[in-house]
Amino acid sequence: MANSIISNIAAFNAQGNINRASSSASSSIARLSSGNRITQASDDVAGLATGTALRTQVTTLRTALANAAQGTSLLQVADGSLSQIVDILQRQKAIAVQASSGQLTDSNRALLNQEFSALTSEIDRIAASTNFNGVGLLNGGLGTSTTLFNLDATAVKNTVLGGTITGSAVGTTVAAVSVIEAYNTQTGAATRGVAAAGSLNVTDSGGTLLTNAQFANVNSSLSGGLSNFKISDVVIGVSATFSVDIGGLTYTGNYVNAATSVLVSNGNTFVNLGVAAIGLTSVSDAETGIAAAAKAFANTSIFRNLGVTGVDFTGTRLAGVTGTAADIGIAGLRLSSSDAVISNFQYAGNTGAANTSRITVDINGQQFVATGVKDAIATGTGRIAFQSADAQTFVIDLAGLTTAFTNIRTDAIEQAALINALNQGFSRAGSGLNFSVGSAATDSIKVSLSSAGSTSLYNGATLDVTSSASAAAASLVLDAALNTATSLRASVGALQSRFNFASNAIQSSIENQDSARSSLLDTDVSSESTAFSSAQVQLQAGIAVLAQANQLPQSLLKLLN
Repeated sequence: MANSIISNIAAFNAQGNINRASSSASSSIARLSSGNRITQASDDVAGLATGTALRTQVTTLRTALANAAQGTSLLQVADGSLSQIVDILQRQKAIAVQASSGQLTDSNRALLNQEFSALTSEIDRIAASTNFNGVGLLNGGLGTSTTLFNLDATAVKNTVLGGTITGSAVGTTVAAVSVIEAYNTQTGAATRGVAAAGSLNVTDSGGTLLTNAQFANVNSSLSGGLSNFKISDVVIGVSATFSVDIGGLTYTGNYVNAATSVLVSNGNTFVNLGVAAIGLTSVSDAETGIAAAAKAFANTSIFRNLGVTGVDFTGTRLAGVTGTAADIGIAGLRLSSSDAVISNFQYAGNTGAANTSRITVDINGQQFVATGVKDAIATGTGRIAFQSADAQTFVIDLAGLTTAFTNIRTDAIEQAALINALNQGFSRAGSGLNFSVGSAATDSIKVSLSSAGSTSLYNGATLDVTSSASAAAASLVLDAALNTATSLRASVGALQSRFNFASNAIQSSIENQDSARSSLLDTDVSSESTAFSSAQVQLQAGIAVLAQANQLPQSLLKLLN
């Protein structure tokens, strides 16, 4: 290499080494001061990706651990109340045994019955008031928020006839409302796509029936009954403007003289109505025709078709009920909302007609009523159809029933067995409370508790100890109630045990995954300190050598003297 005063190659080499040593020292300082082994993505791309995923996993698991602790706390609240309810039942059992003894008078029993009745009220108060963060735990609401799925896009004719269930006395099935599509309650024939008076379909702008996926995107305002039918702007013998209110919103369309259907719309939502031919020969004829259309749709409403999943009647008198797979399964609804909280089935008494009864149920806080339920419920098939005041419907299909009910109107045991089976079966359909105990959406523990109210515990029976006979009957019911309450406590205990093991597993996973994350992302202080010291020595050596290298050109100038 030639000696030169222009290019000082030795100095350039020294500068390069100084820069590298300085960069190494800076990186070590960044790692030591932040505690992170990777301070920029280029340090270790693969390690950064893996370590970040592990850090996310650990953060998620810490939250899951807190969720599990909350689940345990919730169950402790429920268990404390159940313990009190068991104590009350034991006291009621003692009262019933005392009241059934022959040495007492009815006056004595009346005094005992005061305490007995007060204790029943206390059971209901505890069951209703036991909650965790505002969520009722023992009132039956924890297990009744149902899982729903969309069945069909069409409307339903909501007429519910007096008889809604198979009666063994007559051996026939009385037609009930269908929740699959528009339905003739007299013949059982579906009217989907049929352009007859009273038929209705949700369509596109060309009148083509919507698919389920398309229907799901229809404005949610398309819900409710049809009313306020009007015809205006009549062009004699040609056409007129047809309007109708659906759920309070006005839908309009052009009606052609003597047509058997009319397509009405509100913005981008279209409904095709089947009507009897309306003559437009005069305004009065048109008004007569619109009155006939209003009558044809008097019992028609539009609600989304929903099915209930998870109904389980195992261990009840409705065991074996499967519903009709091709239809609604065990239960289906047409509701104005996409969610349903189904609870509180009750026997509401005789309808006034021979051999028929009423059953009620609360859905989303609104009462639905089934009328004309037969005294005897035969095995095989049959339906109970409920309807709300605003024409929403709820249908239970009893296909598969293996044990007949002989007389639910006059036999208290049969009646209680039916009501209790309905309450239990639908409480099991609920989504309950899902506690996330892992990083995956499906990694959860479901808490779903049945009602601990007196109606559920007594299996629908009304108890008193006013006589020796009623006290003896109450004693038998209380034995079963104690078993039910104890079983419910056992369920709570099993869930507590599950949460405890889940917490231990989460804690172990956090420790192991955090250790793996640390090896990838955390600074090894010992090795990084050594690297920093080495970089400092290299930097100091480079600076010293650079000083010497910068003097080399000056040495060459001496040759010019």
